[in-house]
Amino acid sequence: MKTLAGIEYQERGAGAAVCLVHAGVFGAWFEPVFNQPALDRFRLIRPIRPGYGGSRTPSAPASLAAQASQCGELLRRLGVKHAHWVGHSSSCCIALQLVLEDPDLVAGLVLFEPAKPSGPLREVAARTYVGHALATARQGDTATAFDVFLRGVGDDGYRDAIRDRFGEAGLAQAERESSFFFADELPAVGAWTFGPAEATQVTAPVLLLHGSETRPWFRENVEILAGMLPNARTAMLPGLNHLGPLKHPAEIASAIAQIRRRRLLTGPKSVGASERATQDPGRPRVAWTTTPMLQRMMELTTTSGIRPAISASAEAVAAPNFAALYGSSVPFAL
Repeated sequence: MKTLAGIEYQERGAGAAVCLVHAGVFGAWFEPVFNQPALDRFRLIRPIRPGYGGSRTPSAPASLAAQASQCGELLRRLGVKHAHWVGHSSSCCIALQLVLEDPDLVAGLVLFEPAKPSGPLREVAARTYVGHALATARQGDTATAFDVFLRGVGDDGYRDAIRDRFGEAGLAQAERESSFFFADELPAVGAWTFGPAEATQVTAPVLLLHGSETRPWFRENVEILAGMLPNARTAMLPGLNHLGPLKHPAEIASAIAQIRRRRLLTGPKSVGASERATQDPGRPRVAWTTTPMLQRMMELTTTSGIRPAISASAEAVAAPNFAALYGSSVPFAL
């Protein structure tokens, strides 16, 4: 680990800069993804956000805007002018805040199961685990709060998932780090707002990911955000839930790498377009326009085991930048 601007970080590789920014609770979420060979073509930067690991703990409660600013400062001090932000849960909110405050720094967003904006499913579910975890943590019982929260967002196997990746010491460290999350970050997420007015300012391409086995409110969050953003697509990763970066890092990494092939992360190029229609069993026929290169990449994606699917929100959202990248709207899911 290196340290710059009070933030610990890992870095490897060369190419387009991709910033893997971990979710709340503990700081090691993206460590398994960072090490995947599928991402060898990128310049990967994995910051440990303030309050986690060896990074500086804020002296006072920090807003998500402050977290965004500090991550942005790290990137700029590393000489990064444009970065592709990969977020997970609460760090998706930090990403959206950063693109509002420093849009030139963010070339694109890949957001896995954002914590907010949220809808009625999450509001109901939050009463069963968020409120309980916060109240328990305020009583000084971090261990129970940690257990309640990760069972709520993930599943009953979360301890094995952490232990399998980082050992008993890593599980103990994750639990210790969660005290910052309950005292500082979780209330900050609750106070953070993002609505249609803010969404119209996000012009960077956004890919919203969710797992097929995740809690229903994370799928709802993705659909809500996709409906707000002017330049978004959604994609489903089969077999994953909110613990995806721990349990299925290769699949997360492959999703990022496939997105690069679809040129979300490379910028527009003038190429010819052709008309094509696709039929997915059990789904209505959808006409879409793509480029010959994208057609080939979709074929390669299918043969590599990442299943294409059609997202209703992808069909519904107009996307000027995606039109520039692809030639027209392209409904797909990884």
